[in-house]
Amino acid sequence: MNKNKTIQKKKLWQHPWRYKESFLVVMELALLGLIFEVLTGGKGAPQLQWPVNAIVGVLIISSVGIIYYKYRKNPVIKWLASVPAAISAISFFAIVSLLLGFIPQDVDSGSRFVNMLGLSHMKNSWLMMVSGLYFLIALGFVTMRRSLPLNRKNIGFLLNHAGLWITIAAGYLGAGDLEKKNLRLVEGNEATNIAMNMRTGTMDELPFSVQLLDFNIEDYNPKIAIVNASSGTLVEEEGNTIQIIEEGLKTNLLDWEVEILEFMPDAFALIGKDEYVAKDSMGSAPAALVRATHSGSGTVHEGWISCGSFGVMFASLELGNNTILAMTTPEPQKYSSDLVIKDNELGDTEVRVEVNKPYKHKGWKLYQLSYDERMGKWSQLSVMEAVRDPWLPLVYTGIFMLLAGAAYIFWTGNKTKG
Repeated sequence: MNKNKTIQKKKLWQHPWRYKESFLVVMELALLGLIFEVLTGGKGAPQLQWPVNAIVGVLIISSVGIIYYKYRKNPVIKWLASVPAAISAISFFAIVSLLLGFIPQDVDSGSRFVNMLGLSHMKNSWLMMVSGLYFLIALGFVTMRRSLPLNRKNIGFLLNHAGLWITIAAGYLGAGDLEKKNLRLVEGNEATNIAMNMRTGTMDELPFSVQLLDFNIEDYNPKIAIVNASSGTLVEEEGNTIQIIEEGLKTNLLDWEVEILEFMPDAFALIGKDEYVAKDSMGSAPAALVRATHSGSGTVHEGWISCGSFGVMFASLELGNNTILAMTTPEPQKYSSDLVIKDNELGDTEVRVEVNKPYKHKGWKLYQLSYDERMGKWSQLSVMEAVRDPWLPLVYTGIFMLLAGAAYIFWTGNKTKG
């Protein structure tokens, strides 16, 4: 009896579609996204704004639900709700997201080819839109497949997948409604509601006014380092870090033993003298009296060094061999702005805005962005960023659903084991 069996190999594009067909679809979609980008001159996909983005979101949800309910036995719909389609969609989305992280964004790459394909502005490129849409459709069909029939076993799965869908969809659809505007505030000036729109470059009005009362900055002490006098670059020994200056500090830098004899956080140079006097006023700069002793020859150099400011000249100590002992510019420890928020409806409110500690007012968040670095801690200019993201609560809702789904699966899993 002949037990040989003839195994008929499945042809490409013959249903049911598996991983090969799924990743071929991804390649075709990626090519389609790149073609759209080229046809639109490398300007990216249009960003939808309210209420169009909300209508599109409702259409996607309702279309996925209706199509799956009526045509779930169709081979293409079965494929879209399958694991191979889901894996290909996740892979496509992940690769595009990785490109977003690896390729410098929102800058001129210098390559017309890169700009034309949208690789220098991935966030609003056609490639990103196509990958996100495919991801949402595949995730939507997978979620629908597990929701029928609806029972307690599916609750964790549905919370996870629906939460992920809401988070991604809200991020995409809400991108067009995200507003970022910069306010340049100067101490002593009147309150203003005029800010620069960072997307359009136009000057827009905020629904409230802001006045700067005081700008505050706290610096770390500067550091001491040996610098190449010609290039201005640090001369560092591998494995050693440059030290923060403190009075009495003794440290080794290359072949030199360096001691800080005196340190003044705020000082001015005396005219015609190699000497500094402590004075905390506009334009002062850190200064230190240092002694450097060569560990081999015993040569000693002593003198004052200062990183300088707009009111004090930079000063260094020559060590020979084209090297100098210098003080680095102090790094800001924290900076903040004391503001008055003027609102016709809510009145005046005094607030302090620090880095990473924004203030929320009428759906806007005010962030401390920058200041006049040339003036340093004496800056009277504070640059604030006003951000409004009306879709953020929906993103948080999706994240909460993800966490709730994970907690539910963990709880039911432990209950089953018990």
